[in-house]
Amino acid sequence: MELKNNKCAFFQFLALYKSQGLGHDSDGILGLSPHKDMKKKKLHYLWSLKDNGIIDRAMVSFSITSKEMGERPYALFGGFNSTQIVGGASGLKTFKNFENWLGTWALEGQGMYYGAKPMQKPGEDTSYPAIIDTGSSQLSIPPDVFEKIRQEWAQALPNLDCTSDQTFCHVADSCENVAPKVKPVGFQMSDYVFEINPEQYLYKSSHSKCYFVIHKCRLPGKNKNLFLIGDAFLKHFYSVYDFDKDTVSLGINEHSKGKVSMYKPG
Repeated sequence: MELKNNKCAFFQFLALYKSQGLGHDSDGILGLSPHKDMKKKKLHYLWSLKDNGIIDRAMVSFSITSKEMGERPYALFGGFNSTQIVGGASGLKTFKNFENWLGTWALEGQGMYYGAKPMQKPGEDTSYPAIIDTGSSQLSIPPDVFEKIRQEWAQALPNLDCTSDQTFCHVADSCENVAPKVKPVGFQMSDYVFEINPEQYLYKSSHSKCYFVIHKCRLPGKNKNLFLIGDAFLKHFYSVYDFDKDTVSLGINEHSKGKVSMYKPG
């Protein structure tokens, strides 16, 4: 392709002079922040695509996967793939972007459940921003909420170890043995509950240990009181980001049908 014939030839990408941790199959990074500063609109990749007539809507959607799913992850610019969503387009629920001090995509983290037991009570306990981060593998929660769920895990698993590893709790047992002893975890965000079965938040390591991918947020200052919703969650939910309408949409990904659920509480 000749750049002079490309409508987006003059878009100003940020150059990287050093790469670290990208892996052998990665050759770059495409950043899609939700920056809304209209003075910098021409520096935004999606709005550049729209303004040059390449896409009709300033929208990007993601189908995120992991190796065991047997599918390739992809991003779709200008729309979304309804066949990738359980229930098609009607299975996609749209939420207003929750404003936060980081200026990132977020939902309102209103509550959290361990089975049917609330770890954070919607409408009573403090709500926190639930940062939607497609560039992270994390699924971290505020310390006060984490301590409550840690106690539930410890009651079911007396050999639970949350100290020897800097980030993750784990058990010296197979995840197949651990899963029946713990309960699904539900995240209530922006008036919807997103529930994940134990098999989806447990990770089998190569050292005969079973790790819990849900962990305590260790960011400094007020950032510790954030839900960080990364790939451990997003690989189960097809996500759509509309920059014009400032909305986030989520629907159960077809490859996770039966493994997770989403529903209105009550």
